[in-house]
Amino acid sequence: MKKLLSIFALGLFLFGITYAATGDLRDWMDNLNSEIPFGYAVSQKVTVDQITTNKIVIKSPVIQDELWNKIKKYTVMFSQYPLSQILETTTLLDQSKEKTFDFTTVGTDVTMELTATGDLINSNLVYYLSVIPKDQNGILWEISNEIRFKLATQTSGEGVATQAPAVHAAPGANMSLANISNTITANKATLRWTSIAGSDKVDIFLWNPTSSAFERLSSVNMSDEAYTFTLTRNGEYLINFMPNNWGTEFRYSFVANGIVASAWGTVTTTKPIIGKIPATWPKENILVALAIAFVLYLIYRKTKSKAKAKR
Repeated sequence: MKKLLSIFALGLFLFGITYAATGDLRDWMDNLNSEIPFGYAVSQKVTVDQITTNKIVIKSPVIQDELWNKIKKYTVMFSQYPLSQILETTTLLDQSKEKTFDFTTVGTDVTMELTATGDLINSNLVYYLSVIPKDQNGILWEISNEIRFKLATQTSGEGVATQAPAVHAAPGANMSLANISNTITANKATLRWTSIAGSDKVDIFLWNPTSSAFERLSSVNMSDEAYTFTLTRNGEYLINFMPNNWGTEFRYSFVANGIVASAWGTVTTTKPIIGKIPATWPKENILVALAIAFVLYLIYRKTKSKAKAKR
């Protein structure tokens, strides 16, 4: 865990230096993300294979290194706090737990199990987990997507679920039950959901990392079950679904690649309305920190190889 924190800290330190030197880090990151040759790719996601009141079984694609060797060691990191919040308040790291799985043989997928009793998981609490592949030298590679789960209700998903304030007593729609998903075609993203009773309208907000605020994209009918908007950059997008009638909002995230970078101002939106600001950093900062730290690793490997060649 200390090694993981060191990588994060180094990445964050270099983030400040690089940003000051270039002034345009986001455009640089757009090109960098597609060139990292190891770890979990956007299309390689950890999923929930099985969940009961006593255990959760996750499935992961087998990761290959730059020489196409299959990685056989995977560490599951799980906590009551999402990774973004841990990076913001590093003291929460002490409450995180790890479980390493070292497979002797692997195929195309591996499964890993956590149990309530064996891994000291409180069934009544929500947990967040990610998987970190490790090569034969113990090097930590690109971390997986983050999954949340609660054993008592046998529920799971991606992203950080939010709930309406306790003073909201009206029975509006609970968007965490709406099976939200997305598809990307060219530079267009289409959000889809299942209509939930209790609200007839849904306000859709997009997190703007430049202004550090949610900006409303549109207010749509719950029965539309789909909304399309234009993508302007690569990286992670954070969407907030806020139903009317005091319903329970839900935040959903996805990652876009291959998008030609452009200014945020080109997005067609309604007049910006400031929504709730997340209690944690924008996840883009996490991706930046991880990517820069891993670039250092690549430079080290290449330098080492050249040094050997000259001998």
